[in-house]
Amino acid sequence: MAKKRKSVATRLDEVDRNTYTTFCSAANSLSQLYSNAMSQQRLSFQAGERHSLEKLYQWINKQQEEGAGVSTGDIVAYLQVCWFLFPFF
Repeated sequence: MAKKRKSVATRLDEVDRNTYTTFCSAANSLSQLYSNAMSQQRLSFQAGERHSLEKLYQWINKQQEEGAGVSTGDIVAYLQVCWFLFPFF
């Protein structure tokens, strides 16, 4: 009878270890997924920022080529229009 109890306890220990290992693996995978998502979000934000600055630079160059002076107020007005009309500018 003692052997049977020991083997049941051993099996329970093995199940506990397997459950713990599975949980740790899932937690590590979730942590890695979160880290990757945050990294991708940062890269996407930087790409959007770069795109917006390039569009602003193109607009300023176009205005100067047409002979119009570009003041700070003009830039602010342009950005407000772009932000209002195209929120994902």
